[in-house]
Amino acid sequence: MINYKLLFAFSCCISVFCYSQQNYENRAMYIDNFATILSSNSLEEELLNFSKEHKINTLILYDLNKINKRFHLGDSTKNHLLANFIRKAKTDYGIKKISASGESGSFFLEAIHPYNISRKNPLERFDSYNLEYEYWNEKESLKDGYYCNTYLKKAQLPCDRRSSFKYFIESLFVMKTLAKELDDNIEIEAYIGNFNNEEVAKISEHVDRLLIHDYVKDINRNFIYIKERLHLLDKIDSKIDISILYSSEMNFMGKWFADHKLHEAETKFFKELEKNEISLENHLNFDGFTYYNYGYLNYVKQMHKKNR
Repeated sequence: MINYKLLFAFSCCISVFCYSQQNYENRAMYIDNFATILSSNSLEEELLNFSKEHKINTLILYDLNKINKRFHLGDSTKNHLLANFIRKAKTDYGIKKISASGESGSFFLEAIHPYNISRKNPLERFDSYNLEYEYWNEKESLKDGYYCNTYLKKAQLPCDRRSSFKYFIESLFVMKTLAKELDDNIEIEAYIGNFNNEEVAKISEHVDRLLIHDYVKDINRNFIYIKERLHLLDKIDSKIDISILYSSEMNFMGKWFADHKLHEAETKFFKELEKNEISLENHLNFDGFTYYNYGYLNYVKQMHKKNR
């Protein structure tokens, strides 16, 4: 006679195990203060060893605009510092992908893409172009807001959410067009917080991956908090990859990460997913987890070591 309770328990264990293995294969981290880290052997080694220890295999680099002011990223006679770091990360530390983060299509056109073209060795190139422009942050898109003053006025667009979203989509279009120029299968990804059905449908036409923020303080809410946005993706029958983005800031999950491993949060998410919305698991393309950011995560992990 078949013991169905035992069979069910076994299948759940297998499911959690499979997700655990999958998540280890797709774990990304934003790298803050990269302009300071680059060219410092000790800081580079600290970052790469930390990534290896925590099975992080994708690095999303901030501060490239600052580095571009130090030397033009497209200048192959000067960008060897960045090229050396990217090659070293991939060949010596198990990093599979390096992603370049920027706020506008023009930055990718003027700096990031010229860098990729200038490097003949594919191991020295960026694998993904990452857009971080919070069009949903209405305050920053309105008069005197950061996006209004920095981008919308220069593009002769009104300072409102609708125009900010238009700017976001235009940036993705530019990035996608640039990516097609190279034969490296460069992926387009975007960080996204809040969105509606119409917006995410348009965004999905231009990206390969979405990094959807799941900024909670209580680990038990990590699925509930993001559930409605996942349903919007399901509603449009989205086929793009989805990475769940956790924050290790202290006002979010920083304190929790001080005492728990990354895979515990990942496994917890999928347990809640299976318990509450098993259909989403089958319909959407979950592609691991992303962590914001290196500085915060390194701090809480060091704090844990001191308190042991």
